[in-house]
Amino acid sequence: MLQTNILFVDEHNNGRSILAEAYFNHHQEAVRAFSAGFEPDAALSRKLFDVLREEKFAPEDYCPKPIDIFLQPYSPHIDLIIRFAPMVKAYKMPLFANRPTVLTLHVGEAGHADAPAGSRRALRSCFADLQLALDRALANGQLPGIRAA
Repeated sequence: MLQTNILFVDEHNNGRSILAEAYFNHHQEAVRAFSAGFEPDAALSRKLFDVLREEKFAPEDYCPKPIDIFLQPYSPHIDLIIRFAPMVKAYKMPLFANRPTVLTLHVGEAGHADAPAGSRRALRSCFADLQLALDRALANGQLPGIRAA
């Protein structure tokens, strides 16, 4: 079976996109998930690190990175891009050579890592909303080439 590569995109790549990457890599066998940001933070927030660890993901496997690295010739072939609204609508999606499908999911932001709203509770709530939105998109067939687990 061929692997589907998904890129989750968010503004800072220090919240929803990394949580989605971790969730998909843990729960979907035929999928390899990646994440990136339009203006990525320099490092993973401590709060996100803690939430990833609490959810039994290896936080050291994740870091904020720019979307541009996925435009390089050596980068993985991306089949599907999932961006999170409302913030990403302010950014122009770069042109990928293979023109992957782009899907926008509406999942509330947990707040920027350094903002007061970026608490562990807010991140856990965001993760629950994210799981629901992704599971619903899978069940509704919105994610081409991917079947619900």
